[in-house]
Amino acid sequence: MNPVSGYSHSMRTVVFAFVALIVLHAPNIQAQSSDNYLTRYIAGLNNAMPPEGEPAMAANLFAMNATQVHVLGEPPGGPQQNREEIRKFFSGFKDMFSDWTHIEHSRMTQGNRAVWEGLAQGHHRETGKPIKLPVVFFLKFDNGGAVREARIYIDARSIGDQLN
Repeated sequence: MNPVSGYSHSMRTVVFAFVALIVLHAPNIQAQSSDNYLTRYIAGLNNAMPPEGEPAMAANLFAMNATQVHVLGEPPGGPQQNREEIRKFFSGFKDMFSDWTHIEHSRMTQGNRAVWEGLAQGHHRETGKPIKLPVVFFLKFDNGGAVREARIYIDARSIGDQLN
């Protein structure tokens, strides 16, 4: 049985228009959600960084079975395959940097994916020297806004160049 057959012609028209509106705008709604998820991710990441932040705060931005890959060169222990490995990765920031933040240059979202480009910067804990690194995040979110997959493009070798 047709679920709208009991409705008048005008009511069926309204129902079909409403369904069409939802279907046509669903990708836009998801992109808006991804934009909000991205904003939350960057803010959460910055709050989790030194001097006050905790590695678990950063790890909690990820799904339990998330993957984090550093495409241009994996740090020791990478790629990280779950939230605990991601927490361990972020625990190294307090040892290396006295402060660390991410500054946005651009972003794009489509569906449940986002691309964020910016600058990661802070001060080397031991020398006090400033460090600035261009960074690009390719993120895939789950329906609740947790990161399922993160591909990070950063040239961490340039830290050594900046410390010399």
